[in-house]
Amino acid sequence: MPHTIPINFPIWQGQEGEGRCQISLILQDTGDGLNALLIGGEKPHVGGVVLALPRPSLRGEGWSADVYITPVPGHKDVEVAKTLGASLARELQCTVVVTAGIHSDNLRPEELSQIIGHCEKLTQAALAALKQG
Repeated sequence: MPHTIPINFPIWQGQEGEGRCQISLILQDTGDGLNALLIGGEKPHVGGVVLALPRPSLRGEGWSADVYITPVPGHKDVEVAKTLGASLARELQCTVVVTAGIHSDNLRPEELSQIIGHCEKLTQAALAALKQG
């Protein structure tokens, strides 16, 4: 599979939100894939890991990704990691591993929506930067 990330691109980092809804994304190019750390909230941690592998779409149009998920029991961090990993693998056509850990106690529904939105914005910002590079 083609490696579309420039080898001289060692790292990308972005941050969205503030306080208990702040999310950080750090990307490291391994030279043969991407390693991502998606953390935030009041208690960043390791809540799960996602492996995303690019593949041609089954419909024959563009690219898709197979996604393998390993959550820490009781953690939902992998839900946003799954979306991030699949998007990066599909768009950049490289293997992606995402380690995710986002936690703040007693999140209100609107705060959870903010966090999901921050993750989406970070995904789009990373893709824009990496495709430009």
